[in-house]
Amino acid sequence: MKKILKIMAMLLVISTVVFAAGCTEGAEPAGNETPEDSEQVPPATPDTSGTTEETVTENITTENNTTENNTTENNTTENNTTEANETVETGQIVTEADNGTSISLENGENFTLQLGGNPTTGYSWELNVSEGLSILSVDYIQDPAPEGYTGVSGIYTWVIQAVDPGTQQVDGIYKRSWENTTGTEDNFTLTVEVE
Repeated sequence: MKKILKIMAMLLVISTVVFAAGCTEGAEPAGNETPEDSEQVPPATPDTSGTTEETVTENITTENNTTENNTTENNTTENNTTEANETVETGQIVTEADNGTSISLENGENFTLQLGGNPTTGYSWELNVSEGLSILSVDYIQDPAPEGYTGVSGIYTWVIQAVDPGTQQVDGIYKRSWENTTGTEDNFTLTVEVE
């Protein structure tokens, strides 16, 4: 019975995303919206250097590549926004190939973490960073989809800043949020040495 309820919930979420994408297709942007062909800046996360751990989750509408980001800390949720003219320095790029390795940064320097995923399957990356790191932005970009295809994978991107010297840690797990952790999930770890 639980499996049937999970399947029904997943189908409801998928149909809602497809319906919402269909409703926005071909719509003209309002005066305060950004046209599709202009550059968009991903939202920034507020400075969390006073906390010991930060968990970032995201709700994603894949059809138009839009992302709503939330930072969850101590059972409070806060929506993140960025000024339209603010740019974020991306620094060196770290990918799944760097899993289990370490990098060195100067204090205040940024790096970009890119991990593949497909949120239409219900899976997403849950990322935790130590207090000496701050997530400045989170984004998801779907890969190009052939006509008539839905559920295409893409790339999750985080821009992370070193805010305190010392050995810092990035830990990620790729799982469905409603399922218990079993130990068989894909994981990502990175040690960041901040000078």
